[in-house]
Amino acid sequence: MRNKILMTLALLLTAVTGAWAGEEPQLLTKIYASSSFLTGSQTFDDIATVTFGGTGTIAFNNGWIQNEYNKEATVTVTAVDGYTITSIKLYDVDSNNATISTSPFTAYLNKWGATYVTTGSGGAGDYVGDQVAMIEVYGYKSEPDEPAIDVKWDAATKTGNFVMPAYDVEIAPIYAPVAQWAKVDNVDQLPTAIEGVIADTDAPLIVEGTVAFAGQSTTVTQGTVMYAVTPATVTEAPALDAANKWSADVPTAKLVADGGIDVKVWYYIKGADTPEGEEATAENTFNDSEICTEPIKVTVLSNKFDIQFKAANDNTIEAGKATVKVGDEAAEVDAKGNLTGVKMNSKVTVTAKDGYKFRKVEVKKGAALLSIEIGGHVTATIYYVEGETWEEAIQNHPTENSAWKIQDGCITSQGIYLFASDDFVYNSDTILPNAGYIFQLM
Repeated sequence: MRNKILMTLALLLTAVTGAWAGEEPQLLTKIYASSSFLTGSQTFDDIATVTFGGTGTIAFNNGWIQNEYNKEATVTVTAVDGYTITSIKLYDVDSNNATISTSPFTAYLNKWGATYVTTGSGGAGDYVGDQVAMIEVYGYKSEPDEPAIDVKWDAATKTGNFVMPAYDVEIAPIYAPVAQWAKVDNVDQLPTAIEGVIADTDAPLIVEGTVAFAGQSTTVTQGTVMYAVTPATVTEAPALDAANKWSADVPTAKLVADGGIDVKVWYYIKGADTPEGEEATAENTFNDSEICTEPIKVTVLSNKFDIQFKAANDNTIEAGKATVKVGDEAAEVDAKGNLTGVKMNSKVTVTAKDGYKFRKVEVKKGAALLSIEIGGHVTATIYYVEGETWEEAIQNHPTENSAWKIQDGCITSQGIYLFASDDFVYNSDTILPNAGYIFQLM
């Protein structure tokens, strides 16, 4: 959400801190070779860790050496957390020495005829001697990173708190209020769903919510309601940077394909900006509200309807005594006189075959198509006309009920059997809205 700042108050809170060691390099510790430490890693004085690596064996003879021909071993020094190493100084037993000033701080031990130690691999770099007797470690104690200030915001009480760190901080309060909904009898006037919306039409999906007026105005509101539409299976609102999802226009069924689906309408109030030429105040500038936690669920009905042709005699359309067109396209009537999937407002033309004519044509409204959403191991919606059996509903409304199947006389969807009262639902059963249907694994 955008946060609008009406006024910034810089409040410096000062805390006394202890002095940290400077970053000027100094001798941190001395590490002496030992016959008790010849492999692996060991930490000294909680400042630096020595690690042996490479091939060959580290042996002891007044210092660390490598005693296998044509092999190379390594001695690496690393800092313990809280310290920074800037260099190490390597000493032989006779005080010969060499310095390594860049990481990795590694000495290389070889034996080619004789043992020797260098600051580079394969004899490269500076020569130290024939063994490592002592290592001086230089650097400084690191100043700890400044931890991020974790401000915990309580949306219910609109208060925030944080733990004061050991340094100055600046607090910038935001005084712009959050845009509010208008209230009637102390109830927010939120958007609500509209029932009976048909897909691919200009019908709105919701009744608009009402935003409260700004200050004492009776015409200017505190913001604009923004909407986003997603399939009902989506569980999170679109991000506010998804510009193609959010719109101030009331969503319509044009967003939904002919078949119809359940959708969710998400919404929030986009707070009003300060009017041009005016100074920002708590009565003319508002922050966005939170996106709704409970979106509006809208069932968008299919825009595919069926026509059943019933002739008064044997001269039926399905017998070839007439033809049908939907728009300019020829349409096929099935053997039972049904024409399925006709969109609302489509022009339907019935033409009698040569030698025949219609004496009378009556058009009557068909029975309302009902639906039940059924859950369990899967979720599916059955569309039916009151009194239909499961088999009739699946056959009579194939577009809406394409997810349903009859298997061994039983009803399934997505391969899962449908049950009612712990018994299978059969194709000849009448669909009952209160039967307590559920999908269960066998």
